Amino acid sequence: MARNNPRVKFTVSISSSLKNKLDVISDVTGTTNSKLIDESLVLLSQKYKDRVLTSGRKGVSAFMAKTIAICSNKGGVGKTTSTAAFADLLGRRDYRVLVVDADPQGNLSKRFGYDPKTARGEIQLSSALMNILSDDPKQTQDFVLPTQNSQVDIIPNDDRFSAVQKELMDAMQLGINAYKILLEDLSPDYDYILIDCRPSVDFDIAHIMQAVQYLLIPVNAADDSVDGVNTTINYAKLCRRSNPELKIAGVFFEAVNMRTAVAHDYVPQIRNAFKNLMLETVVPHSEDAKKAESAHQPVSQAYPSGKATRAYSKLLDEVIARVG
Repeated sequence: MARNNPRVKFTVSISSSLKNKLDVISDVTGTTNSKLIDESLVLLSQKYKDRVLTSGRKGVSAFMAKTIAICSNKGGVGKTTSTAAFADLLGRRDYRVLVVDADPQGNLSKRFGYDPKTARGEIQLSSALMNILSDDPKQTQDFVLPTQNSQVDIIPNDDRFSAVQKELMDAMQLGINAYKILLEDLSPDYDYILIDCRPSVDFDIAHIMQAVQYLLIPVNAADDSVDGVNTTINYAKLCRRSNPELKIAGVFFEAVNMRTAVAHDYVPQIRNAFKNLMLETVVPHSEDAKKAESAHQPVSQAYPSGKATRAYSKLLDEVIARVG
């Protein structure tokens, strides 16, 4: 596995026959034995995954994805930039990741190669959710698309999503949360599922909050951004009544210029306001993020050594420490 995906040492003996084969494969492919063993364990877990999930044994959750929604009632606080960076960095650490673009503007879709103005395919979030509500649903895996990162898949979104909102609300009144079913179906195939939410707190965000395990909330060094965090947290408290597992994984600073007087005033105030919810790493304001957005790429892909990417990598370490 890639650097920063925590490794655990263990001792095991294998037959000399298998050891010889492993050495030959390593020599022919130029792949280390350690990497080959990683790959073999991935295949083994895939082979027995279904049996594990139906066994009801303790530890089964290790085969299910961590589901995280990146959300805030305030727009322009870096939800999409952060979601794209987290997903790309997780993929580079050899985690299997699914990103769900839950914003009809489709900005996250752009970052991963599906411009909502030109990539008008049938596979997108509205069709994935309506498939769940249909009389003869297809496999949910049919609504997942690959990205430029081989470890990251996506369910893209575009303006057609608005046409299905009434059906989703009607289903919810019957106790059917299409988001929850979608995530449960796809969870065994991934380590992490990240959802980029639109800037709102409404019935659609409620559906998402009732379907995920964790929330990540970005904040800027500004008063109205703080209001967005408070509104989101209070809404999450209401949604926790129907989803007791929902937790706030953290509130984090995004696109902050620490050289300004405003940042020096607001950053300590915000840390004090949200206390243990705050993550330590501050993602700095960076032109890299703007350039990556224009290039329709995650900033971590466009500028892998840039200061924003380095900050997101540290921030991701904190997130993983909190959610596992």
